[in-house]
Amino acid sequence: MNLLEIPFEEFPLNHTRYNYIMDELRSAARGFEQLHWLGWSNGKELDSRLMKIHADLNAVWKLIQETERQLAASIASKR
Repeated sequence: MNLLEIPFEEFPLNHTRYNYIMDELRSAARGFEQLHWLGWSNGKELDSRLMKIHADLNAVWKLIQETERQLAASIASKR
């Protein structure tokens, strides 16, 4: 099975889903940052933790892209 031929919609983390999750994390983080300034005592910490998840997801996305490039190169070299 050529892993690069998995339909876009069926891939566990496709570009559309990645962008949606990243936007949601960023929005939630900014919301907690705003709540911090309104007196929510843990708002800044929640903002920070959500942005850490955001950075981790970005690293996961880069690994997915690198793996796809390696698979494509491997398949191309076998032709």
